[in-house]
Amino acid sequence: MAPFFILDQVSYCYPGSLTTGVCQVNLVLEPGTFLGVLGANGSGKSTLARLCCGLLKPTTGQVLVDGYSTANEEELRYIYRQVGMVFQQPDNQFVAATVEREIAFGVENRTLSSEVIRQTVGLGLSYFGLETLRNADPHSLSGGEKRLLSLADVWVLKPKLILVDEPLAMLDPGAKQRITRFWQDLRDQGQSMIWFTHGLAEVLSADLVLVMENGRAVWTGPPGELLAMPEQARAWGITLPPATEAADRLGVKEPVVTNEDELVSVLWK
Repeated sequence: MAPFFILDQVSYCYPGSLTTGVCQVNLVLEPGTFLGVLGANGSGKSTLARLCCGLLKPTTGQVLVDGYSTANEEELRYIYRQVGMVFQQPDNQFVAATVEREIAFGVENRTLSSEVIRQTVGLGLSYFGLETLRNADPHSLSGGEKRLLSLADVWVLKPKLILVDEPLAMLDPGAKQRITRFWQDLRDQGQSMIWFTHGLAEVLSADLVLVMENGRAVWTGPPGELLAMPEQARAWGITLPPATEAADRLGVKEPVVTNEDELVSVLWK
């Protein structure tokens, strides 16, 4: 199967700045892949996310989606239908006065019948547990509810690739758990995803992780291998899972610990 998504020597320099936001990043993503992109604030993650979905055009190199280039204005319409972006700040993507209208907004821009639109919006409300909030102002929702709505906005459009930028930032534990469950469901359904974050715990189930530092991709590999490199991960500004952090500080090097149960089991031996 041909790669669906390719970054070929992609670099981006912000206009009027001497700083390179992203420098010569290469990536080939097969359909159904879950990729985690890790790095500290300022490492280039968010810039890379916007390059991946076509909101920014590379200064050099190219981003290819199903063979179409984001640098070609005529091909962007197709790309926007294939790649959905969930931003770090949900309020920035809301455009409608109610939750129901917000979910309907993107669907109504497709050539679909009114009945199909109604059914699709209903599915989005139901799947993300937003039925009782259908008439609420999106900006009045809690942080977790806003994140669910931003996911619903993208999910109903059925893109082939979903990009999420720090999706669990500033959410309470309950909301994080609900949203993580939805992402796992999507992953189980074969949805391609790129998850941008500084927390390794969020992408432990990823097929692959890519680490960004100063705009460059400095390491790529399975998340388990990165867990076994705690000192280097910290140097890159990556937050380790609490149990991994505790195990490292207690001198436990093997086996690699990912959660509290594993930590207790190792300490009891």
